[in-house]
Amino acid sequence: MSFQDLQDKLRLLIRERIKGGEFTGTALSYQVGIQQSHMSNYLNSRRGLSLESMDRILDRLDIGVLDLVDSAEIGRRTSPSMVATDFEEIVVVSAEWSLQPGGFSSDQIRETVNYKKAYLRKLKPNDVCHRSHWLRFVVIRLDPRTARTMYEPEARGATLLIDRQYTSLDAYRQRRPNLYAVLLQSHSAIGYLSISGQDLILRPRNPLLPIELARIDRPTGYAHYVIGRVCHVAIEV
Repeated sequence: MSFQDLQDKLRLLIRERIKGGEFTGTALSYQVGIQQSHMSNYLNSRRGLSLESMDRILDRLDIGVLDLVDSAEIGRRTSPSMVATDFEEIVVVSAEWSLQPGGFSSDQIRETVNYKKAYLRKLKPNDVCHRSHWLRFVVIRLDPRTARTMYEPEARGATLLIDRQYTSLDAYRQRRPNLYAVLLQSHSAIGYLSISGQDLILRPRNPLLPIELARIDRPTGYAHYVIGRVCHVAIEV
């Protein structure tokens, strides 16, 4: 992957977060010390970024360069010994199995995806549903139709890393809403969660999609619906 490819990936990621309402292009340019006109030109593919500017943006987004690289690309360029020591295999499961307590059987695991152990250790849990005995991280893949609806129109799919031990509705980062994976009536959905009375409210990431409601009528409360917090999204284009 070339430096230009990394800049293109970062550009897409910034656009996604702007669309998601995490910040504006103007706010981001101010926070990382880049002129607003420069940021606008970058986001509109009219110019690139210096290494220093790119590093400041990565730090602001709380990601590393490897987060811009497809996991398959990392796997092709990484030796088996490096994978064994620096990476952890996270299982890919379907939505119907994603709320299963504990681990998964071999026939429930579709494949595995490697994530850096240092990155996973950095993620903070906030478990209010007593899931300490559950396998913490799982991966869910979105089909092309769902990925295009929720993310980029040209997306061919998306891979979501889910922390099943982050079940609190408290914000992970200050002034930024958490993105959750939930299971509603046997279909998975991604969005921002809140509770009103006995209703769980899911506000889709794409504001053009309808809000979904789930009646909380089980002893387990809303935990019956929440798979976990979305920690990382890799979009296939």
